[in-house]
Amino acid sequence: MKLGEIISKYGVPDPKIVGKLPKAGMSLDFVGHADVTKALCEIDEAWSMEPVAFDANGLPAYRVENGMAHMAAWMTIHGVRRLGIGSVMHNKPDLFKELQSDAIRNCAMRFGIYLSLWTKSEWEDVSYTPATPLAKSAAPAPKPAPVVDSNPLVSADNIERFKGACAEIALDWREIANTAGVNLDNLHESDMTALRAAFATAKTALFAPKPVAEPEVMDDFNPSFNNTEEVLAKVVDLFAGAEVIEESRSNHPANGTPQIKEPGAPATPPQLGKLRALCNGAGISSKEDQLSMATDHAKRPITSFNDLTKKEASELISILAP
Repeated sequence: MKLGEIISKYGVPDPKIVGKLPKAGMSLDFVGHADVTKALCEIDEAWSMEPVAFDANGLPAYRVENGMAHMAAWMTIHGVRRLGIGSVMHNKPDLFKELQSDAIRNCAMRFGIYLSLWTKSEWEDVSYTPATPLAKSAAPAPKPAPVVDSNPLVSADNIERFKGACAEIALDWREIANTAGVNLDNLHESDMTALRAAFATAKTALFAPKPVAEPEVMDDFNPSFNNTEEVLAKVVDLFAGAEVIEESRSNHPANGTPQIKEPGAPATPPQLGKLRALCNGAGISSKEDQLSMATDHAKRPITSFNDLTKKEASELISILAP
């Protein structure tokens, strides 16, 4: 409740709580300190009152004049402090209680509480309208609506979550951002669609089944066979390579020059098949070791046995053959 509203609600007491006090042959209306205290608590639960001064014994200080004891006190309501006086006969048996009770009523009157009891004029209207209307404070200017960014920056937490997701599956977050065409130092919500798409594409590629490499073609020999026995016989004959070894030895006499027909022509499939078989038998099983051996012998880079000439293949077979 505002201070300006106190007098309109509590300026005139309820007749039920008004008592009569005989004084100098007259009958005065009054409201007891308990009802005044009740009104104070309704107005401000944190109201307070304290004497203006204390005596040497720590009790409220008062002064006696013409047989009356007077005690000044401060009352505070809603942070506003006003001075009041409590006055009673000095010979009252409960002097301090009487002074406090009267001070409560007097101080409360300074705030307009039951003020009608202290004036001779008749109050015809319970509501109180000040002679000079209180100036109304101008209505506060409406607060401008907060500006909502339609494309805000992505939070640092979300960016860290993205980096963590990349790290979990061994992806480089920088490459993902570069593929999406975004800058993580200035990442907006509108960039997230491209970033998510780039991440999904990289993840799919990472876990996609790898294509099975086709085995190296050993030769182009692909005849039609009538049954399984013919196939097995041909395989045994191919890898036995007796004719290949014989040709190699006959073309490399110990005291002569090789007599291979078309020595610079590509090695034949039977030569290559036998060469591979001999390499495996000699413990040269990896492709890297086989090609390294061929390169050293040919004195030129050999990336596949298919690069070998008839002469080079024949020489290698002669070296490896038992």
